[in-house]
Amino acid sequence: MFVFDRSEGSTPRFTESIIPLYHRPLVKLRINPSGREFAISKGLLCAASLVFSAMFQGEFLESKEQTAFLEEMEGVVSERSLEALIQWAYTRIVKFDVNDPVEHISASMELARLADKYDISYLEDPVAQYIKAILVQNPHPVLEDIDANTHSLTSDHIISAAVLHRHHPVRRLLAAASVRGYLQSRTSDFPVFIDSCPSYAIDLLWEVRETLNDLESWWKPSFDFKDPITGKRTRFNGDDEYSF
Repeated sequence: MFVFDRSEGSTPRFTESIIPLYHRPLVKLRINPSGREFAISKGLLCAASLVFSAMFQGEFLESKEQTAFLEEMEGVVSERSLEALIQWAYTRIVKFDVNDPVEHISASMELARLADKYDISYLEDPVAQYIKAILVQNPHPVLEDIDANTHSLTSDHIISAAVLHRHHPVRRLLAAASVRGYLQSRTSDFPVFIDSCPSYAIDLLWEVRETLNDLESWWKPSFDFKDPITGKRTRFNGDDEYSF
């Protein structure tokens, strides 16, 4: 379960602006081909999503019929992801009916992809923080090894995250999970992820850079590297160069 910040500003603003969103009229979201329908407050849904707002408040067919037909899409649009979206819209709480940490991440990835598809940006950070908590709480069951942070990640998670925009918190988080293994071992899990999703290498490179930037305040006086082109030793994030 993950909980979102329920703060909505002052009490008057909540009663005047937020409460009315929870009432009728209702609109329907129908998943094809199953035909499963979900009813949700029109005001609440449109306030959360620019895409649904355009559908139900514009000149589209959905506005006339007050029903949106959504095609089921693996890893994105499903009964589970819509149920989670509706639960979040009303309560700012999402509780998936699963126990396995890998499946928890899969469900969270599905919600992140659904929110991205329908331009619900408010879900980006909370979902990322939820996945991070799963990774921290479910390390390797036997050893605190270098792949502890990726123990519950799969190649499917990595591939799914690659569809999100480059700076999406969930995409960055999954790359950051491999930083420790990349820096400390040549036999880490990250090569498997890169083989399944080449763009993961770019994401990982960015997160490694962010991690190395954090070293500056602690190790800059003694941390240097050998330039592979010139052969000179160079201070990390510094200008001093010397031959070795």
